[in-house]
Amino acid sequence: MERRSSPEVVRRMADLLRAGAAMLSERCPLCGLPLFRLKSGEIVCPVHGRVYIVRDESEVSKVTVQGVLEELEKFVAHRISEVIQNAERSPGSDVAEALRSWLDILERTERILNMVTSPKREEERKETNKKSSSGG
Repeated sequence: MERRSSPEVVRRMADLLRAGAAMLSERCPLCGLPLFRLKSGEIVCPVHGRVYIVRDESEVSKVTVQGVLEELEKFVAHRISEVIQNAERSPGSDVAEALRSWLDILERTERILNMVTSPKREEERKETNKKSSSGG
């Protein structure tokens, strides 16, 4: 684990700021470093990557589901890559079926992930519009 004051951590924080991220008053629950909001709206720790800020128990379950779906998405993408690599080594008729199955899982995962994250994005968009229309 990197120390909070290590040059690498300081460099990451500076890189985030240069990239247009905003430093937040909230701190990472794991290391205590300030969190940053990227232009995309994602909140990250310079050491631990993406973090979620939750206000109540209902948000905890939504964030947990979102995290599981994102991990599933990565896993499926990795498996698709493996199927393609194996197909190059030993072509066979079952490759198409394996790809079809993994792509189906990926599509379903992304659809559910969009359903879970869409209300949150809509809330953020409304909040941003309120701030910009009120001048601050």
